[in-house]
Amino acid sequence: MPRSLWALALIALTGVASARAQAVGGPDNPARGQQLRQRIEDRFAARVKEELGLTGEQLTKLRATSRTYGGRRRDLEARERALRSGLADQMRPGVAANQDSVSKLTDGLVDLRASYAQTLRDENEEMAKYLTPVQRSQFLAMRERFLRRVEEIRQQGRARQGLPQDLRERRQERRRQEAQP
Repeated sequence: MPRSLWALALIALTGVASARAQAVGGPDNPARGQQLRQRIEDRFAARVKEELGLTGEQLTKLRATSRTYGGRRRDLEARERALRSGLADQMRPGVAANQDSVSKLTDGLVDLRASYAQTLRDENEEMAKYLTPVQRSQFLAMRERFLRRVEEIRQQGRARQGLPQDLRERRQERRRQEAQP
């Protein structure tokens, strides 16, 4: 993928950068995480401005929109992970699933998809106030490609590292607890 595509997508992923920066900085070094996050955001902003031909005002508005809706998407994604984990626990082979629980979890996933779609509509509507249709389309396509690539990299990293069994169990337990209504 050309550097310009990466750069544009990165501004859209302020939240991903933020989470990664926090992980890099860690709880013992939040300043390092903040510095990394700021560097990533600044680089993305410069490339987005260049590739889409944005004015300074457009860029400022896009960054604000990306932060707002990126946060909402991250919240929805966290809820989805919790619901999926709860559903996976209910659907284990050899274990009788609680019908009421499965129903609530499944309904929650459907509702979540509707919320995600509404968030995307709201974000698109806000961007339409300051970006042209072509700029919006380019931005959304680039962000989608970048998100897919980030997920591929995450999966590759998980496969290479192989989480220790006790860490996997703790994560599963935490997700189960988050998923309970």
